Amino acid sequence: MLTIINASTNSIDDLDVAKEEILTQIKDKKLLKNSVGIVGCHSDYVEEGFIGALHEALGFDIIGCVAFGVACNDGGGPEYLTLTVLTSDDLTFSTALSDTITKDNIAGPIESTYATGKKALNGDPSLIFMFAPIMSDVVGDQMLKLLDHTCGGVPIFGTLSNETSPGYVKSYVFKNGEYALGKMALLLINGNINPRFYVTAIAERNIRQYNAVVTGSEGYLLTSINDMPLLKFLDSLGIVTSDSISTITTIPFLVDFGDGTDPVAYGMYGISETGAYCGGSIPVGASITFAEVDMNSVMETATTTLRAALDDVEKNGANGIIAIPCISRPLVLSPNVDLEIRKSLELIGNKIPFTLIYSGGEICPVYNKQRKIVNRFHNLTYTLMVF
Repeated sequence: MLTIINASTNSIDDLDVAKEEILTQIKDKKLLKNSVGIVGCHSDYVEEGFIGALHEALGFDIIGCVAFGVACNDGGGPEYLTLTVLTSDDLTFSTALSDTITKDNIAGPIESTYATGKKALNGDPSLIFMFAPIMSDVVGDQMLKLLDHTCGGVPIFGTLSNETSPGYVKSYVFKNGEYALGKMALLLINGNINPRFYVTAIAERNIRQYNAVVTGSEGYLLTSINDMPLLKFLDSLGIVTSDSISTITTIPFLVDFGDGTDPVAYGMYGISETGAYCGGSIPVGASITFAEVDMNSVMETATTTLRAALDDVEKNGANGIIAIPCISRPLVLSPNVDLEIRKSLELIGNKIPFTLIYSGGEICPVYNKQRKIVNRFHNLTYTLMVF
């Protein structure tokens, strides 16, 4: 049996009050034999030592990351901290924080962190939470692929740290009182747990319908489509021209890998005459469809995903929902950046414990035609797990 307990605070200007608010919300809740905490929060809570103090007060491990905004059933926003406590007599939990990841040393820290977490676990993991750093020279998809290979395909759910400072200089990942910019935190869960995953990216009407096949790719650098240089192809569609390169920050698109899974949403970044860097590795032969993300698409996909999840809960039961929408979504909604949070909380109400942590890159499995799990990295999506 798993019980999920949520607590939150927005008392960012008085951390003594914030601590008391969190502890008051959970003091009368029954903690079972094994417990662990997941936190999403503003960077001030981390820099002021609040996470370490909370860990000491609670007596169990806490992992998580800084996020642009977070929420749980009682409210949310950019200055909130949410604590999601997983507690169980049957499930066991272990946590681990990596050494610093660099572009020249990605595999080593990931492999050793997984090994540390697994060694402390009572058996093999059934589910992994991954909180990874957002980095300019290491793509989140790279880190996920390495962890997926290392763990042998165990379902992995999580996020890249994120906030809006130039260079992401406050996008910390943490375990208890230790935090850093270039480290990864893992939570491994052993036991009988039944997670179900939902990913929705872009409203159907916002997807352009035509045939585009990748004919040139160097992993994360997309160079040609339909045997045309990328920029020329984009120009032919009226998406971007040589003169407008400097004004384009992101181009959303969907990738069909041809493996029976639903298309995955990525963004193109750093567009130049030679190509564009993408949020995930794009193989030659994959099909691409370009799309547009607007306010209506953001709100529609959030609603669609949450309604599907609530239908699942009603039919199959569950203990909680954790959502990790992309940070780009509230930015699209600007200046009403809290619209998606408000809609999410309106739909969820008090039906089930709910946590939302905005994401710098969404980590969530998808299903192939045989309903087998395939771990994937996403951009632009409203992604969640029912468990």
